[in-house]
Parts: sequence; structure tokens; C-alpha cells
Amino acid sequence: MNSLPIPDLTHSIVELLTEAYIGPPDASSPTWFNDNDPDAGVFGLIRNVMAVEASLSADKTGNPGTSVASHIEHLRWSLANANGAMHGEPYQSNWKASWTVTTVTEKDWGNLQKQLRSEFEAICASIREQEQLEGPFLNGLMALVPHAAYHLATIRQILERVREDR
Repeated sequence: MNSLPIPDLTHSIVELLTEAYIGPPDASSPTWFNDNDPDAGVFGLIRNVMAVEASLSADKTGNPGTSVASHIEHLRWSLANANGAMHGEPYQSNWKASWTVTTVTEKDWGNLQKQLRSEFEAICASIREQEQLEGPFLNGLMALVPHAAYHLATIRQILERVREDR
């Protein structure tokens, strides 16, 4: 059995994360799980969302996980957690800590989007630098892809619901 070269694996992980967060590289490129529209990733989806809209609860409860802002903070937290682990910090398994944001001001919303992009860029750079990937660490990096895809779809659904009600 042949082994998979680490650069091939890291390239694939970054390519799939890019599809989730940024979208496909161009409209003529095939995609693996996302729409092939410009800005189909998380960043394009939230670019024109105002703070008030990002703060609306999809189910009218205001519970964590029901607003776009809460999902963006959760994604930011998970990338920051992975980034920290890649640089020797202890992995944080308290996922409840990632759902503390439910509403945002315009300033907070802008900062949150910038922080998410910064964590995304940092994780991609760190993944590209890896010379060895194994065990739970590899599983964690690979899990970032379906995790981002899930939240991309959930954010789309939340925006549909809150816009429907306006």
C-alpha cells in the first residue's frame, strides 16, 4: 500500500476549507460540496449581512446557535482552538464556550468577521507548513471541513428564516 504524501493531504484540506469559507475559485471550476456561485462560502454569505440581521434568532428563542452571529463566533472559536493546538496550546474541548455570542453590534460584527478571516488564514498557513500529520491531530484537521460545511448550510437556513420574517 502506498502512503499519501503530506503535501497532497495538506493541499486537499486547505482546498476544501477554502471552498467552505471563500467558495470555489471560479464559476467554471467543479466543487466538492458547495454551490459554484461567486462568494458561495461563509465570507461571501455574511459579507452584506448587517449586525441586526446577524443577531436575529431563527427560532425566536434567542438561544445560542440560533443566530448567524452565534454560528460565526462558533466557527471563529473552533478555528482559534485548532490554531492554538497546532502551536502547542492545550486543545479546548469545552464546546459550550464557543456559543457565548448571540447578538452583536455593528462594530462587534465587523470585528467578528475580521477575526474569523484571520483565524481561517492562520489555519490554512499552519496546515500548509505541516510535515507530519497523524492520530487525533489529523482527525481534528480533517473534521474542520465537514464542520465548516455544516455551519455554512445552517447559516444559509438561518438567513432564509430571518429574512422571511422581516
